[in-house]
Amino acid sequence: MELLSVAITGLAVGSIYALTALAINVVYAARRVVNFGQGDLVMFAGLLSVSLIVTWHWPYFLGLAGAVILIALLAVVIERIAVRPLPREESNIAWILSIVAVAIITSNAGQLIFGAETRPFPSLFESAHVEFGSLRLDPSQLTAIGATAVFLVLFHFVLNRTLHGKALKAAARDPDMAMMLGIQVSRYIAEAFAIAGLMATLASFLIGPLTFVNANFGFSLGIKGFAAAALGGLGTLGGAVIGGLVLGLAETLSSTYLSSDFKDLITLSILYFILIFRPTGLVGEVQVVKV
Repeated sequence: MELLSVAITGLAVGSIYALTALAINVVYAARRVVNFGQGDLVMFAGLLSVSLIVTWHWPYFLGLAGAVILIALLAVVIERIAVRPLPREESNIAWILSIVAVAIITSNAGQLIFGAETRPFPSLFESAHVEFGSLRLDPSQLTAIGATAVFLVLFHFVLNRTLHGKALKAAARDPDMAMMLGIQVSRYIAEAFAIAGLMATLASFLIGPLTFVNANFGFSLGIKGFAAAALGGLGTLGGAVIGGLVLGLAETLSSTYLSSDFKDLITLSILYFILIFRPTGLVGEVQVVKV
């Protein structure tokens, strides 16, 4: 039972990493830039949500809707001022400095606006645990797993079964051909950033009740989200899910049976070895470029 409880905890944590990695992969697929500031976007969404719900007494789901709209708009602004003006050539890496600068600005803005103190996140559940025989589970963990699964199914349906989703995929795969077909590529790139903002808000609502929110956890979450994306395969949506769950399970198992001091070491070690021995990730494919 203990191993099952640890595995469920790992899946809950991995669900958060999967959402973060998925947001990174959506942006990468659309514009070929890695949004290293995705973790800071989750942080900002969490602090904003606490302010809306706790400080300003908005109803829980109204606070969620308000945070989704505001963070999606913030993500679109980031794309407009920090990414769109840059050259589109993949050989140009100026976007790295631009994205890192935005991440730092977002982190500092979160601290200036909301303060540096750690703040508890409101939860929908009053009960501390749900019991199944001798197994005791945190409702917030089950919510994280279930909500992530539902979101991934809906996102997969929209992306693969709707005309809008197919246009988004076309704009990501071959922007030149998409423009020839009349697809407004810049619009869909901005939409990809907006989707990343939506995912950041959802991740903040799922991770907040499990831990806490403050202005400092964004960097660590961003690194782990990138590690999950790289583990599964950068730019692959299914790979983000696999990478996030694997990373969450590895972290939780190592923290439980070894030491919590090994948690970050495990993450960075996985990132190191996957970049060295499998740069395309577990499910990524090598792309052949014709010259």
